Amino acid sequence: MLKSLSPPQNRFLRGAYLLGRRYLRHQVATQSAALAFYLLFTFFPLLIFISALLGLLQLDVAAILRGLEEFLPREVVDLAEVYLTYVGANPSPQLMLFGLFFSVYFPMRATNALMHAVRTAYHLGPPQGVVLHRLKTLLYTVLLMVTVALTMTLMTVGERLLAYAVERFGLPTLAAELWTRLRFPAITVVGYFALFFLYALAQDSRQPWRNIWPGTLAALAAWVGVSWLYALYVDRVADYSVLYGSIGTVIVLLVWLNLSAAILILGAEFNGTLINLRKERQDAGR
Repeated sequence: MLKSLSPPQNRFLRGAYLLGRRYLRHQVATQSAALAFYLLFTFFPLLIFISALLGLLQLDVAAILRGLEEFLPREVVDLAEVYLTYVGANPSPQLMLFGLFFSVYFPMRATNALMHAVRTAYHLGPPQGVVLHRLKTLLYTVLLMVTVALTMTLMTVGERLLAYAVERFGLPTLAAELWTRLRFPAITVVGYFALFFLYALAQDSRQPWRNIWPGTLAALAAWVGVSWLYALYVDRVADYSVLYGSIGTVIVLLVWLNLSAAILILGAEFNGTLINLRKERQDAGR
């Protein structure tokens, strides 16, 4: 339908038109469904690894759950709580290694699918070097694990360290309260750079900064906003347990993962749209 319409002359409307055409032409819905499938299989091993790590390090599970409740549906948080509480109460190095292995394998598959979608958005075609592409996928998977660990630290260990510093080293209470308030902005910055590096690593060559950061910022803001709105919708409007029974929680998780996958891909498509608009403006100025 979009192909039969002439592109609007207004720059904003033209950008929206091009983004919609990209959504259809690049089959973003299909790619996001495939990515959500891999993310689903990433979710549970990652929870096993995190919960086993929490048990071994004796970190605060409640603090992580309170942070997740800010923007995730309650059903997803409840599902995470079951894993985190049970495995955290029964720490096992073997279970942590099991979770770590599959927390690397399935994220690599998800990262590979997402990089393929990003390359499609930038019109790059197949990777030039298979080995280099595999190394990039592994590198980003490790980066993702580090991001998860850093996020956990900001949510849990930060509070304990601050309390210890106030009691033992005389850290001003105002500074501790300020850091407590700045933790979530810090987590947002960590998420921004994690997504930025994903878009950057998918390239064959170094892209200018302006070809990456707008979509990164837009995707991050959209993900936070959509996750919050979907959590509000699930908690106050929809009752998936009535519609789907015992699998209602899984349905909530699948919908949220699909929305998240679509937003991540659309961030790259947004960058591709801006690149096209800049080329059109340059061609018109010649």
